[in-house]
Amino acid sequence: MKKKPNLKKNMRVMLGVFCCLFVLLGTYLLYSTVVYGDQWFTTPYNPRISASKNIENAGTIYDRNGVALAYTENGERKYAESEDVRRAVSHIVGDIYGKSLGAETLYAKYLYGYDQNVVDKFNSAQSGQKGGDVYLTIDSDLSEYIYDNMSVGPGAVVLMNYETGEILASVSKPTFDPNTAKDDTEESGAKFVNRVTQGLYPPGSTMKILTTAAAIENGVTDMEFECTGEDIIEGQRVTCTSVHGRVGLETAFEKSCNIYFGRLAAELGDDIMLETANEFAYNYNFQFPNLTLYNSQFEVSGNMGDLAWAGIGQYNDLVTPMHNMLIAAGVANGGTVMQPNTLKDVRYGGVSSYTYTPTAFRSIMPQDVAAQIAGYMRNTVESGTATSANIGNATVCGKTGTAEYVEDGETKNHSWFVGYVQDAAHPLAIAVIGEGEGFGSAYAAPLAGKILEHAIDMGY
Repeated sequence: MKKKPNLKKNMRVMLGVFCCLFVLLGTYLLYSTVVYGDQWFTTPYNPRISASKNIENAGTIYDRNGVALAYTENGERKYAESEDVRRAVSHIVGDIYGKSLGAETLYAKYLYGYDQNVVDKFNSAQSGQKGGDVYLTIDSDLSEYIYDNMSVGPGAVVLMNYETGEILASVSKPTFDPNTAKDDTEESGAKFVNRVTQGLYPPGSTMKILTTAAAIENGVTDMEFECTGEDIIEGQRVTCTSVHGRVGLETAFEKSCNIYFGRLAAELGDDIMLETANEFAYNYNFQFPNLTLYNSQFEVSGNMGDLAWAGIGQYNDLVTPMHNMLIAAGVANGGTVMQPNTLKDVRYGGVSSYTYTPTAFRSIMPQDVAAQIAGYMRNTVESGTATSANIGNATVCGKTGTAEYVEDGETKNHSWFVGYVQDAAHPLAIAVIGEGEGFGSAYAAPLAGKILEHAIDMGY
């Protein structure tokens, strides 16, 4: 006799399954709101912001010294009087049309008073102020100096206090003028890309900081190798800019020897290199509260030739100037990277409603490893590939990079420099990249030195 199905039991099972799925969905929605809520709110595609923007209610955006960079006058949004200042800070300040990810969008909840409760909104309305005034961490004068000294071609510079995480300057070219942003066409969209946080570049020899950290942490520091200018690693030809002869780790770092670092990466292997890259926040989904930063990429394939090129920053490695600067800042700060930040204060009627607290992001290497790499970076500036970054008023440590790329069938080079000032009185970390500007020693390193020297003269 055929057994009848137990409908009630099956219904209870299905009900239980649906309840579990509902709980999981609710939990995921709650998690997503907590983790990604600010990002969703501040996206330029948020219809609530787009529909309710009333420029007359918007607060003023100031730099760290109280210089007005964006303000409302007679119902119109206006920006700094100097065109060079407007262009130098355009990617940090942003525009009211949502074409860029600057303060006008990122801090809309403050500028339009969305962060206030009912009582605060009533008090603000009584005082005649509906939006909050936003104070950024950047210095507009320093930003203008950087903008005026950069090449006319594409590139980026970012400068940070490595002890606090405050971004003192962030300049990206090509840039735009917020006064005319409304009329810019889709063809000019590249100018709205902030290359500091959104530009992904092969790191070139700046990757050797990571490879060196992997070697020191894993005790692979006594390897020596004869650099003849080229080598074959698992069928792939690895080339160097010079014939360095027999070199060890310290000398290879100072001279930026590709052959040595290719062999070193292959010796370390896929697992160690990938683990170190992940420690350095490659392949990581950045979630900073006051900054949108694109994710950097490090890959391994199982082929030692590919890994050799990855170890010298030329396989499928990609990094933003902001992330590369944070790595240098981590070396400067004893292995700890501070969370980068562009928001210093928010004030309603002169009363502060926001407290900036320096926050550690992560440790990327042990303190003793950072100290050893710091010595190598100092030697590189003192007598290696980065001597053009040397300045008279402070001790600079750094690493150059020359990152190859192909454009229209022609091999060209991005010029890199990452480094910092080794002085507790001037805790400055910097990254410079010039697209197609050639060797790191030719463009990025001297520009970095000039910027650091000027920043110190300004009191930073």
